[in-house]
Amino acid sequence: MQKGKYGICLSFYAVLGLVLAFLGQTTLCALLLGFVILAEKDEWASRQVMQSFFLVLFTSTISRVLNLINIFGGVPVVGTVFNTIFNVVESLISIAVLVFIIIALTRVVKGHDSGIPVLSKLAGRAFGLVERRVYTQAPPRAPQQPPVMPQQPQTPPQQPQTPPQNPQQ
Repeated sequence: MQKGKYGICLSFYAVLGLVLAFLGQTTLCALLLGFVILAEKDEWASRQVMQSFFLVLFTSTISRVLNLINIFGGVPVVGTVFNTIFNVVESLISIAVLVFIIIALTRVVKGHDSGIPVLSKLAGRAFGLVERRVYTQAPPRAPQQPPVMPQQPQTPPQQPQTPPQNPQQ
C-alpha cells in the first residue's frame, strides 16, 4: 500500500470518498476531493475521489430533478400515485449506485482504478488522460467478379433415333 505525504494510505481516501458518495454527502466529498488534489497531489487518489464526487453529484442532481418534476405531490389521490412512482425510480437509481459503489470498493481496496462506467472516463479527461483511438483505413478491396462456373463438356446434340425402316414393306 502506497502512503501519501501525511502518512495515510492513499486507498483510504478513495474508500472514504465512496462511503461519502453512498451517504449522499456532496459537500464532504467535495472537501475531500479538494484536500486530495491540493495536499496529497497524487493522481490516482485524486481520480478515485473525483469519481466518487461525480457519483454523488449525479445522484443528488437526479434526486432534485425528480422532486421538481413531482408537481402533483400535494394532490390527495393523484399525489400518492405520483409519489410512489417517483420513489420507485429514485430507489432503483439508489440500488444501481450501491452496486457501482460495492464494485468500486472491491477494486479500490486492491489498488486498481474504481472503474465506474462513465465517471472514470470523465475523471480521466479532467486530468488530461484522454484515450486516443487510432483508426486505420482498410485497404481497398478488389472488385468482385462473378464466380466462374465450371463448364460442362460440350457434346454434339444427339439426333433422335428413329427405328430403322424396313425396306421390304
